[in-house]
Amino acid sequence: MSTVDPSIAKAQREARRTATRPGAARVLILLVVLIAGGFGLGYGWGGLGMLDEFGEPPWTAVLGVIGGMLLTIAGSGLWAVTAMKRSDIGFGYGAAATLIGAGSGLLVAAEPNGFPTIALTVAVALLGLGLLFLVVGVIAAGARRRQRSREDETARSGMLTTATVSDKGYDFFHDSSRILTTVTFTFRDLQGTQRWVQKTMVVHQSDPIVEGQETRLWYDAAAPGNARTIVVELARDNAFRR
Repeated sequence: MSTVDPSIAKAQREARRTATRPGAARVLILLVVLIAGGFGLGYGWGGLGMLDEFGEPPWTAVLGVIGGMLLTIAGSGLWAVTAMKRSDIGFGYGAAATLIGAGSGLLVAAEPNGFPTIALTVAVALLGLGLLFLVVGVIAAGARRRQRSREDETARSGMLTTATVSDKGYDFFHDSSRILTTVTFTFRDLQGTQRWVQKTMVVHQSDPIVEGQETRLWYDAAAPGNARTIVVELARDNAFRR
């Protein structure tokens, strides 16, 4: 049972999901900001690093360091928030954008000096790391999509039963209005065997989880103990990354 009307709670979850999911424009803008920030850092530090002993630092290099640092810090913070609200993009995309920008900026700074070996080596390393983070981000996003597809398939063709919250995973809310916690659910399979499964989810203060609360659960009848194929509606609707 639940102390909150399930229809009201579901409507609140849908409203939160729609209101907080960042759009594609925000994603693209943040990636551009991170590329620009990385470019500024690479160009600025590269320009400063290739000065001779008595040379005056060019204002473009100083501006690149300051502007690049500000853009990178701000962009990274906003990217972390954005990536947490969209499971179709990886955290690695942000790091990739910054590193690729930094490598490109260093190459531009090194060009007037004939591409010194050290500068060229560092630039290539930065570009390589950027591509590596991009690949990791793509792989991670793909894994989440496949997991979501498995869950959708289980919800379509799996066995439906009722699960009960046996351990809500938290005591009370502190300063934040939401908690990321592991909730334990229990259910019985076709043979009457009682099973437990744990799912990580976000619990909102406006829609708290209580022990004894019921929700729908789907599982693979051929492998009822496989936690990866078990879908708990309450946990899926309140996933950390959607």
